[in-house]
Amino acid sequence: MFALLAGLSACSSDPNRPNMLEGLVNKSDEAEPDPTFLAYQQAGAPAYLVSLEAKDKAYTVFVRQTTNAKGEETWISLDKLSLGMKNGMIIATRGMGGDQLAGDPSQTLAALKAGRNGITERFVTLLNGESQAETLAFRCEVERQRQVNVDLGPYTADTDLFYETCRNGQIRFRNLFWVERGSRNLVQSRQWISETVGTLALRAIPR
Repeated sequence: MFALLAGLSACSSDPNRPNMLEGLVNKSDEAEPDPTFLAYQQAGAPAYLVSLEAKDKAYTVFVRQTTNAKGEETWISLDKLSLGMKNGMIIATRGMGGDQLAGDPSQTLAALKAGRNGITERFVTLLNGESQAETLAFRCEVERQRQVNVDLGPYTADTDLFYETCRNGQIRFRNLFWVERGSRNLVQSRQWISETVGTLALRAIPR
């Protein structure tokens, strides 16, 4: 863990540099760690290192808490934030302010798993200015860029880097996914949450 954190200081969101996690709201120095998080961490639950790119050195660790029958996972942090995820794709956030209430990136995930380019649709539910849930539809282009080696600490992952560029007429964003060859797992990503939160960067922590 300390080796991964130390490596963040020299990273950036430049897709040409695979170790791009730098600077979530780093509350770990201000509050007692969540005991539920500690229990799952000590039990060896899968984990991600996550950062909020809009804030310098704002990062935290999430561990997987539950998985339902649909394969949807709940991940919790030591500072009581939570993520909904499925196969490495964020489908909800809680506790960050301006959260993504729900998301459906299933078409993009299918393209990444198949290792192919394509045009997809992505649906994101956010709170609008009247504090009502509003679902936005985005048309996205998924494109493989190149092969990239990602240093995960215990081993170096051989990955394909994909860009996902999404638009809906008013909002435009780009997600990045490093997909490990062979397993097709997402070992690292950069995923847009909302205009308020911005982008989260995630890196799998190998066990």
